[in-house]
Amino acid sequence: MKNLLALSCLFLLYTQPTQASLLDDVKSSIRPHLVKILGEETTNKILGVDPNGIKLPVIPKVVSNAKDSNSIGLGNKNNVKFSADEEERFNYFFVKDLIKTVQQRQATDSDFNKWMNVLSQNGSRSGVYRALVLDARYMRLEQEPYPVSEKVIEFTEDFIGKYLNKSISRKTLESANFYTVKRDITEKTLEVMNELFKLKGEEIYDWYAVLSQDLAVKYPEAMDNETRKVNSAKAHKRWAMNVPDQYLRSEIFIKLHKVFNRLQVAP
Repeated sequence: MKNLLALSCLFLLYTQPTQASLLDDVKSSIRPHLVKILGEETTNKILGVDPNGIKLPVIPKVVSNAKDSNSIGLGNKNNVKFSADEEERFNYFFVKDLIKTVQQRQATDSDFNKWMNVLSQNGSRSGVYRALVLDARYMRLEQEPYPVSEKVIEFTEDFIGKYLNKSISRKTLESANFYTVKRDITEKTLEVMNELFKLKGEEIYDWYAVLSQDLAVKYPEAMDNETRKVNSAKAHKRWAMNVPDQYLRSEIFIKLHKVFNRLQVAP
């Protein structure tokens, strides 16, 4: 079935009359799918080496702690500003999405009043996230017997090895609480992001782009809007470079929780 899908993609690519620029866009779109099915070496033989490929940067050593409030807001690489009305609208959907994803419940009027006020007073999205995973509700979830699924274990091992340059024993994951695992992995991810933000180059944007493309290709059912579903690393990088730093951070902890949630219940 996978090989049939790959052949179908190639048939459509090379049998349709296409302008050069559009052909490049089509190649960029189907490349990650073919890599997943055929492997990078075979894909490069068919499509050629991606001239605009974004490479995963070297993962830096972590010297700051995501739990430390002093680390929140590090970076300031991108000073993009939105209008007050735009910011309010974006914050509303952020609060709604965050609570549904992290605590797996619908946001209440009280939630909106509380967190919209915090954000309007220059509170950070990372700070709101930290508050949600440290409150009494989330702590109760961590105390319940919620073992992690096999799919979560596989994802966690792969993710932390590739994107955090860390490792964890399968035995540790098998005995852990699901809510503890996704909180802990997200904290470690934010620590790596803090270090990437400190670098002078575009490493944080490249890291974000490669990861976002990876998640979109492997877990499309967990990506619930058109921006998150995009399978082009270049498109994800453009988005990241045109939003405030904290929006980039918030996309990562929301995406991670969405993938964890999906894999925990997936058959």
